[in-house]
Amino acid sequence: MLVTLSRQLGSGGDAIAARVVAALGLTLIDRGTVYQASLAAGVPADLLQKLMYEGQRSLASELINSWGNLSDGARRATTPAPNPLVGIFAPMLPPAAVSPEEAAQAVGLVIKDLASRGNILVLGQGGQMWLRGYAGACHVQVVAPLELRIARVAEREKVTPAAARRLVRSSDLARSEYVARYHDVRWQDPLLYHLVINTGQTPIDAAVSLIAHATQVMGREI
Repeated sequence: MLVTLSRQLGSGGDAIAARVVAALGLTLIDRGTVYQASLAAGVPADLLQKLMYEGQRSLASELINSWGNLSDGARRATTPAPNPLVGIFAPMLPPAAVSPEEAAQAVGLVIKDLASRGNILVLGQGGQMWLRGYAGACHVQVVAPLELRIARVAEREKVTPAAARRLVRSSDLARSEYVARYHDVRWQDPLLYHLVINTGQTPIDAAVSLIAHATQVMGREI
């Protein structure tokens, strides 16, 4: 089984992904997993930083941004177990003179390799495009009304509604720009997905059930 899940900030997509992973016995491929594998693939850390500075809050830039707020001790405490991909792609890229586009392509190759192992859920990271056309893959986007997302983010992050609105709008813009630059598509184009679930209308339990059922059906049709 193979699932990609794209989500708007404040839509509840992370919670849904965690429950789908538990329900189907999948491996969650998140920012940390792919970040570590991308470094092992030879993608320079400063190149991943450059992606962020260009306004592209890709999986790598988001991870770097969040890790930048951690102490060295906390970073060591949250480092995942040794990644099975470490060393596999090491010769793939030269150590210098790598463009952002080449770095993004390297990240895509890492995601594709993980997908070839099966039974995974790729959370964000442009997975719906890197794995577009993969047999049996189920591509999902989780959305919610803007005002509801703002209220959820304000409550979760303990910030004012105005600050939450800026966070939500900034996240939407950055994700849209990243997908447009590296894949030349609209991030919220419903035709990219098998399921688009609105958590403003669909309870979390129902969303998990819809994704689990669609994934199982599509997996049987390979």
